Amino acid sequence: MSHETLQVIVVEGRNLKDKDTFGQNDAYIELYLDKNYKQRTSTIKDTNSPVWNETFNFNLLKGQDHLHIQVYDEDVVGKDSIGAAKISLKKIQQAGGKLDEWIKLPAHLGLGSNGEIHLILRLS
Repeated sequence: MSHETLQVIVVEGRNLKDKDTFGQNDAYIELYLDKNYKQRTSTIKDTNSPVWNETFNFNLLKGQDHLHIQVYDEDVVGKDSIGAAKISLKKIQQAGGKLDEWIKLPAHLGLGSNGEIHLILRLS
């Protein structure tokens, strides 16, 4: 892959599935190309439509071909998974190096949705 850097802007989420019995999610996102190097957003408290507007940069290494996204609800003890997705870096390349889209968080077995995350991705 000729590109060296992936910039990810985590804009916002919408319709995130409630994981708490009381109140709404305290949502944050972990992003990674390599499980040994994860970056995460801040936690947005008590909403199922969080707005982050946070920017992350990843240096691409040979063999890294997907950006992994994991969305969590932060709890006093531990965390609950709201959903996960992955984006092919080839898809960003095919879009001319920039992709601005809502990424669905599929529910169990792909039936239904646990919400969506709005990301802007740039390869440079």
